[in-house]
Amino acid sequence: MPVQGTSFKPYSETITGSIIYGTIGVFLDRIQDMSVGSILFCRLFFGLFLIFFYLLLSGSLEQLRPGRNRKYLLLLGFMNAITGICYLSAIRYSGISVAVLLLYTAPVYVNLLAPSILGERSSSKSLLPLFLSVAGVLLITRPGEVLASLSTGSDFMKGLLFGLLSGLSFGTTIITIRYLRHDYTGISQTFWLTGISLLFMLPSALSTPIPVYFRNFSTLLLFGLTITFAAILYLKGISGIRAQTGSILALLEPVSGIFFDTAVLRNPFYISTFLGCVLILTAAYLVSRKGTGDRSLSTDFQQDNFQ
Repeated sequence: MPVQGTSFKPYSETITGSIIYGTIGVFLDRIQDMSVGSILFCRLFFGLFLIFFYLLLSGSLEQLRPGRNRKYLLLLGFMNAITGICYLSAIRYSGISVAVLLLYTAPVYVNLLAPSILGERSSSKSLLPLFLSVAGVLLITRPGEVLASLSTGSDFMKGLLFGLLSGLSFGTTIITIRYLRHDYTGISQTFWLTGISLLFMLPSALSTPIPVYFRNFSTLLLFGLTITFAAILYLKGISGIRAQTGSILALLEPVSGIFFDTAVLRNPFYISTFLGCVLILTAAYLVSRKGTGDRSLSTDFQQDNFQ
């Protein structure tokens, strides 16, 4: 049955948002002489104002009123800052292809930790996504290259470590988002985690010379507005489609990132990375299928708003 013109809008918003997220590596490549912390500060700074004006224009500022469990908002902002630093560092050291795939191990961590932390049901089927993710990570890491670089501390090895940490911290962020879902809306959580993360990034921002900001200002502005626009577009779209469908469409983000990494930045794409990509995305898809019937379960993973 063909999709109606009006009903296709949330699908197009979700798809567009996912694809735009994949441009992060391109922006990072264009920014010169700035630390990951200062870059993240600028992205969060411009993003915070965009979210505020979006809520202002839509007459939804009342969503920002702090409710219960305020202390968990601090945890959310801190984990979001850790995820952002690790993810951007992974991109710089090992490329967007490896970084975004390691980030997508997060649903597996959530699947393992949620039963004990949130009391959600689990099953023996959890082992298959875990196995696929571990196998995918092993393929991406190219064990031979890792072993050869252990003594030298290569950038690729650093990128792998940062990538794995980004997946773990992102998984913790998802669990925190899920815990707060009854107290704060998705856009409200996005605003607060962005603002609190901004404070954690302030020391890095102050250590960067002002002339460096001016040299990169246009790229930083475009970076902040573009990625935050993608987040808002994505949240709007995801609210209008089935949770399981949204989880599948979310897998366009790593595919988009890999495409831009190879086509625009001309970074090599190894067959082992491709095979790892298939395994990790399959694991993420299997985890998302378990969220059928629980809209909040699946959509929490898609609020990857640190990016």
